[in-house]
Amino acid sequence: MLLLYLNEYNIIMKSKIKLVALVTSVSAMLFLSSCSWDKTYLYSNGGDGIKDSICFQNEIFPIINSNCAKSGCHDAITMEKGYNFSTYSGIMEAVMPGNLEDSKLYEVLNEEGEDRMPPPPSDPLLAEQIDLIGQWIIEGAGYNVDCGTYVQCDTINVTYSVTISGIMSTNCLGCHSNGGTGGGILLTTWAQVSDQVNNGRLLCAVNWTGCSNMPKNSVKLSSCDLLKIQIWANAGTPNN
Repeated sequence: MLLLYLNEYNIIMKSKIKLVALVTSVSAMLFLSSCSWDKTYLYSNGGDGIKDSICFQNEIFPIINSNCAKSGCHDAITMEKGYNFSTYSGIMEAVMPGNLEDSKLYEVLNEEGEDRMPPPPSDPLLAEQIDLIGQWIIEGAGYNVDCGTYVQCDTINVTYSVTISGIMSTNCLGCHSNGGTGGGILLTTWAQVSDQVNNGRLLCAVNWTGCSNMPKNSVKLSSCDLLKIQIWANAGTPNN
């Protein structure tokens, strides 16, 4: 009788242990699922004709490609720390759509010192560039959301301080700054940009008309940005 009781007790205890293990396993799976995602990228064209979302190709990729996917860092060859930021899918390895706290990309852009990306001596991204990337992540980190939506090009208020320096910052300074790899060509000041426009190299490069195409390994500047640079050049590259 005692042996029968002990056998039943052992069976019950084993069942409880299995149940606890099952609950623990399910809990762990749920926890992990809350910290990961199924790699289903957000592909959309917007579709409503209104530019109210951030376009990855035109607004996000140029910043990351210029500042992070350059040689020796997170390009397809070096792949520092296993990250290749020269493609959308590679960038998404460091992004949790809709979640800034779990997005490694956003985290390192906000670090300081040696942990900051891009690392010193490269200049950090501008606050507005980091905010733009953050907003893109919050929106779902889509690939082509609102990229085809027409936005009127402002060709009236073209200045160096806002228009041209902004284009340079987004597309060029990752390579063509003091900590960059742009063959010794710097584009951080008005004088430097003006010089490259006046000698014809910058216009040739950004228009892809026989020079080394710039931005390197990226998409061509938008027709609006090219037009703005040309307008500024035609005006004599004023320091305004």
